[in-house]
Amino acid sequence: MKILILGGTGEGRALAEKLAVDHDIITSLAGATSSAAKIIGEVRIGGFGGEEGLVDYLLAENIDRLIDATHPFANQITDHAVQACKKTNIPFLRLDRPQWTLPTDAKVIFVPDSVEAARLVARTSSSVFLTIGQKYLKDFEALPSVKLLVRAIENFEENLKLENATYVSARPPFALADEIALMQNHQIDTLVSKASGGDATRAKLDAAAKIGARIILIRRPPPPNGDRVFRLEDAVNWISKTL
Repeated sequence: MKILILGGTGEGRALAEKLAVDHDIITSLAGATSSAAKIIGEVRIGGFGGEEGLVDYLLAENIDRLIDATHPFANQITDHAVQACKKTNIPFLRLDRPQWTLPTDAKVIFVPDSVEAARLVARTSSSVFLTIGQKYLKDFEALPSVKLLVRAIENFEENLKLENATYVSARPPFALADEIALMQNHQIDTLVSKASGGDATRAKLDAAAKIGARIILIRRPPPPNGDRVFRLEDAVNWISKTL
């Protein structure tokens, strides 16, 4: 069977390795970040050209199944995948990342987007740890009285840099002790993150709780319609069930 995995995540890499034993696997990466680990099977990099472009690709490559293992906030490609699979009658599965179980001793506030997170920070914070990706940094430009510690996987683009920020490029997973030390060194009183879930970056939540920092989480986009699982084993079993 020929399976297209929309990847770019650790879950996508792990799934490709499991499925490649019995199937022909193509993993598609958007190209937003470089891959630190080898991906088993064929890899393509770049967008499809929207929903219709994905339809054309699925038909041209004779794809039998599509599994969306993209980041929980990559909702545009997820929406395109759902619609493209409907048009081509190709079974679709969302391999989603489990939500975090939040620390019981932390003050957690959910906000709808990065704009609201920046507004809240401007009113209530003095030293903030941002782990929201580079795309949303522009929303935190007008905060001259707030010190920012900004972390992302890739090196930062010069046009995205903020005057009042310290930048750290690092790739998960992160250890709890290291996260505590980082936040204490920068006197962090607020952590701002996307509610991405998963184990690789969970330590920052526990570290924030340990030092008494508030946690502001940007809510996930709603999940797509259709089949959805949270474990690799269930994604593998789904392949068998849809034969």
